[in-house]
Amino acid sequence: MAIDLNRFLATFFDEAQEHLESIEEHAMALGSGKRDPEVLNAIFRAAHSIKGGSGTFGFGQLTDATHEMETLFDGMRKGKSQADESTVRLLLDACDVFKAHLARLKGGEKSADPTMDALRAQFIAYRASSESVLRAPPAAAPAARAKPTEESFFAAVAAAETTQPIAVPGREGSAYGLFDDAPSPEATIMKPAEKFGFFEPLPGAVSGDAGRRRGDSSSIRVSVEKIDRIVNLVGELVIAQAMMQQSVGAVANEQDENLAHSLATLDRNTRDLQQAVMSIRMMPMEFVFSRFPRVVYDVSTRLGKKVHLRTQGQETELDKELIELLIDPLTHVVRNAIDHGIESPAQRAAAGKADAGTLMMRATHRGGSVIIEVSDDGRGLDRDRILAKARELNMPSDESMSDQEVWGLIFEAGFSTAREVTSLSGRGVGMDVVRRNITSLGGGVSVNSQKGEGTTITIQLPLTLAVLDGMIVGVGDEQYIVPLEFVAEAIMPAAADVKRIVNQPSLVAVRGEHLPIINLAQVVQLPASSVGKAVGGPAMMIDGQSADTICLVVEVDNRRAALLVDSLIGQQQLVVKSLDTNLHSVPGVAGATILGDGRVALILDVNAVTRSVWSRGASRSAG
Repeated sequence: MAIDLNRFLATFFDEAQEHLESIEEHAMALGSGKRDPEVLNAIFRAAHSIKGGSGTFGFGQLTDATHEMETLFDGMRKGKSQADESTVRLLLDACDVFKAHLARLKGGEKSADPTMDALRAQFIAYRASSESVLRAPPAAAPAARAKPTEESFFAAVAAAETTQPIAVPGREGSAYGLFDDAPSPEATIMKPAEKFGFFEPLPGAVSGDAGRRRGDSSSIRVSVEKIDRIVNLVGELVIAQAMMQQSVGAVANEQDENLAHSLATLDRNTRDLQQAVMSIRMMPMEFVFSRFPRVVYDVSTRLGKKVHLRTQGQETELDKELIELLIDPLTHVVRNAIDHGIESPAQRAAAGKADAGTLMMRATHRGGSVIIEVSDDGRGLDRDRILAKARELNMPSDESMSDQEVWGLIFEAGFSTAREVTSLSGRGVGMDVVRRNITSLGGGVSVNSQKGEGTTITIQLPLTLAVLDGMIVGVGDEQYIVPLEFVAEAIMPAAADVKRIVNQPSLVAVRGEHLPIINLAQVVQLPASSVGKAVGGPAMMIDGQSADTICLVVEVDNRRAALLVDSLIGQQQLVVKSLDTNLHSVPGVAGATILGDGRVALILDVNAVTRSVWSRGASRSAG
């Protein structure tokens, strides 16, 4: 009976992508010139695995090209040639070509890909020149080594379009399949339990137990759609349980001890189930950080700079959806740090610094949030230059602005202090995109910088977009949710603590700091008759609202404000419903949830609400 291999295609594409990422990661270690057998073996195994899987599905060009990569690294393992910086460049360019080719295959494209034939020819030529270097007399060695360049690669592409594919010596008629042997007898020397092929474990994994990842006894691939459906169903279950608890909980506690116990058990098990399901979506930050050695290598090489990348907190977990959406903003931040922050080797030497700069990426948990910091030891931000550029662009700015307010200007649309437009910077697109993307995920971004010492970009994100720890607040007859990660404290200010300033938001003094007051009733545009119903007779008024109401102190991007509400109803973990999916986006609203009594409550976008009051204050002070 014929076997339908199409059902394994998705698995092949996923595993091929993982192997390419492993090759990129290990390629960075080759530039030092040290011969590390483990690195060479890892790249060899990854190439062999892609070759085996591609042969199974009849992807001949991918099979031939990865065979040549495999042969090159088999020779390096045997000492026939040695890796250097040119090998790193060849591998990284090859991974780009492989990824593009895989995208073609995934899209159903079956026509010949000339770049793959050119890449195969490039591997053959590189292997020949590399091996000739070691065979040649020492004096002739420098002239014998051919370095792969962009020009030589595209010349090979042009040649491949007009010539027949290059035959592999000694491989005519050989089959590349799932159980294909390695290309030489020496390469097939393996441990008794070791085998290569389509279902080979990821390269670089711990040896033993078939090379499974540390701590994993087994794994299974499940589509994201299935997991999302389970998460949604569990969310509905949590809502139903909360409604049941609110409906009969009080009666059960007074009249039926068994029913009360059953409800408590149901509540506990429902929450445990929710946590277990949510943990399936969580992935370590290692999946994010592993992409950046390649980014740092490419950008620093192009700019002629030396940069060491260090990471901490790879084990910190974040929702898979957030991890995927975090890649682009972080890439902007890292590129900016290398381009604008870290100086050239000559400039660093003149400043008394090491010629190589350091870029640190760190992830930690803080409460219900993940904090990601990107720090560099470069030149830092130039306050005077930023203010001058802001005035040139007619942005609200003033010499009396604090450093935090000045640093915040770099996130404005169109802002750039680059002296010239390059492929990396200067068009005023970048940091404003970072802030927009991060805030769309319910997070915040802030900057700290010391001139001459470096800059730190801090990104704060919720652990997941599916559930939320929130503070339920009352305004008039309505209830709203303030994400707990933004809440610092709640106060009831005295009359003397409130200051009214003409044409600016009112201020409230909190331990010596004056915070702008945001009247939530005005933000959500409630009718005046419904405001203040939750409180008694007012002793004084703040922006038209009773002053014996509550100020909820919120903190966003290292700036604080006081959110004026009628009452605090309680703190609760809530299931988030997207307005974009179910209705349409609403300014100032991050989503919605269903409360225990069945009412729908809106989740406030604290970033948008607070940013509006700060921009108003800045523009008025500038005017």
